Amino acid sequence: MPIAVRLWFAWAFLLLAICGLLLPRIIDFVDFSQKAPFSLLGIFMMAELAVLLFGITVAMQRKRIALRLAIGIAVLATPTLAGLPPVVLNFPPEAAAGWQGLVVPAGLAISVALIVMLLRPAPRAWFNEA
Repeated sequence: MPIAVRLWFAWAFLLLAICGLLLPRIIDFVDFSQKAPFSLLGIFMMAELAVLLFGITVAMQRKRIALRLAIGIAVLATPTLAGLPPVVLNFPPEAAAGWQGLVVPAGLAISVALIVMLLRPAPRAWFNEA
């Protein structure tokens, strides 16, 4: 297994752990009243969990579609790291701005590094099952 794929698996499982740890807070955050039986944050989290689980599953099977999903999951670094903690943990506006100013460049660096590494020939060849 190429190192890029190993790093991607580590990143995907880290995102899965972050989602799992924040999920109880997101459920508490949502107001389940008749006016708003769902929230955009909850929909985003459920979609992210579905993509993560499906992407990890097909990557373990070395399917060709897994490369596209891996690149898509690599893009999730910035919104997950920068957007979720301030909203879910009720950061004050100043702290949220500071958090995002610190984490957005790190998330972009992680995303770009993973995408560049995944587009190299060895990781592309590793996802070879039809």
